[in-house]
Amino acid sequence: MSAMGSRLLVVDDDLVQRVLISKIGAKLSYDTVVAPSFEAATELLDREAFQTMVLDLSLGERDGVELLRFVAERNLKAMSIVIISGCDDRIMKATRRVANGLKLSVGGCLTKPLDLNRLRSALELPQRSPLAATTASPLLPITPDRIAQGLAAGEFFVEFQPKIALQTGRVIGAEALARWRSADFGMVSPLVFIPIAEEAGLMSELTDCILSSAMSQGRKLIERNPGFTIAVNISGSLMSDLALPERIEEILRRENIPPSALTVEITETIAMADVDRANDILVRLRIKKIGTAIDDFGTGYSSLAALARLPFSELKIDQSFIKGCVSDEDMMKIVDASVALGKAFNMKVVAEGVESPEALEIIRRVGCDVAQGFFFAPSLRRSRAERWISQRNSSANGLIASPAETALAS
Repeated sequence: MSAMGSRLLVVDDDLVQRVLISKIGAKLSYDTVVAPSFEAATELLDREAFQTMVLDLSLGERDGVELLRFVAERNLKAMSIVIISGCDDRIMKATRRVANGLKLSVGGCLTKPLDLNRLRSALELPQRSPLAATTASPLLPITPDRIAQGLAAGEFFVEFQPKIALQTGRVIGAEALARWRSADFGMVSPLVFIPIAEEAGLMSELTDCILSSAMSQGRKLIERNPGFTIAVNISGSLMSDLALPERIEEILRRENIPPSALTVEITETIAMADVDRANDILVRLRIKKIGTAIDDFGTGYSSLAALARLPFSELKIDQSFIKGCVSDEDMMKIVDASVALGKAFNMKVVAEGVESPEALEIIRRVGCDVAQGFFFAPSLRRSRAERWISQRNSSANGLIASPAETALAS
């Protein structure tokens, strides 16, 4: 049994590839099962649950796209899929679009011969991503009471995903991502527990817990790296609470963290739901020297209105545009225009979801200030984040990012 309770299915008709991928999976504490054919894979998927699947597109007489359709039909959409192939890059990009159209979770598309560091990073994604599926048993449904017990028991914590300044290559901040390791359920996805907490009115307590954890665990990062900021997402249900700025300020005071070291991230749709209240809250946060970021920019109906009416200090371009800009000219235009808008409003512009050197080159060229994503590093536990950031910032060659960085000097 793996340390994380994670199971990996390797679907490949090449014995050498299966052995190689299985060894990397074992190093990441996966419980690995192999399938040499389409038929063997479908039998396994019908009777067993897997968190991650590595899929070769060429499977003898069958192909990987057929298996993607099978996965979608069985509604196994929480499983992260890493697609590998000897096909050219255009076919790989088209395959990713097929998977996206089926609403599947794609952890990576890797061409052969495999870059082992990129493979390792892709396999780490479901263990560290908010998209990771809950391991909860259906016989033990997650209830508001269980979330409250988890809060009382200290089961919630944060991981940090580094944010890199593109001009210098230094890590200048991190996004703190909520995590729950439950004694009953194992690792539970935020996509599962946050909606339950929202509906039960527990978001105030949960946010206070996550914010306190982010500040206390991030203290060394802030102290060792001048100007370092930690970003924390704020739930939509809290944007009607006019006492929120004072609560945040009290947590910062209690953790002895300067307000300038915190950035509060709010999605544009949430901010525009009640503009007057959002404006009240955001203005007071800015007065207190707390940064405010408009998150997932471009995905809502009111992007321009949010920029014009609300005092954000940072604009985060949604990862769907960043991932698409490499192969889609229209996505490229959206990224370019978003950067220009951010600059026009004197905002720092952050690119989320940077996963390739091509995407990195594009966002640098159009003038993004900061980048985060799996090309640099996944979200990391505190000690690993401290080590990774220290190593990167002490490197004279920090500007040249490499997928090898995500191996993280275990």
